[in-house]
Amino acid sequence: MGSTLQRLADKAEKSLKRVNLIAAFKNLGSKAEQLLEKKKHDVEDIANQKKQEASEMLEEQAKKTGDAIWSTKSEMEAAAVGGAVDAKHTAIDALDEEFGKAEKAVDSTIEQASAAVDTKMKEADKFIDEKREQVQQVVKDTTQKAAETKDEASASILGKAKGVLNCKYGLIKG
Repeated sequence: MGSTLQRLADKAEKSLKRVNLIAAFKNLGSKAEQLLEKKKHDVEDIANQKKQEASEMLEEQAKKTGDAIWSTKSEMEAAAVGGAVDAKHTAIDALDEEFGKAEKAVDSTIEQASAAVDTKMKEADKFIDEKREQVQQVVKDTTQKAAETKDEASASILGKAKGVLNCKYGLIKG
């Protein structure tokens, strides 16, 4: 019996070891399950955190992109307005330049016309002076000739009168 008991004790001890081992495996399995569950929650928390961070980053990038687009739009509008203002100033400057050229051309034409009028006035003055001198000379010549003709006519009449009187009346001697 001693050996049966011993065998039974050995078997019991082996069974106990098996039970302890099974319990240890069960405990290990339970701990592994708990650890897996904890890791699963940790992974889910990390995933949610990363998802939140990614969402925030995307929102920030979208805001930055929107700001950049708005800034670019504003800069383009400013450039367009600036370009339009520059074009307006350029057009005004070109018009001013063309008006200046036209004004110079008009001034030049007026100066040429004025010079031509002055020349014609001088020519007319010279012509009038020459005609005045000619008329004066003609009047002088005519007056002188008239005076000579009058003197000749007077002398002739006087001579005839003397001749008539001498002949008819014998009054004048000479």
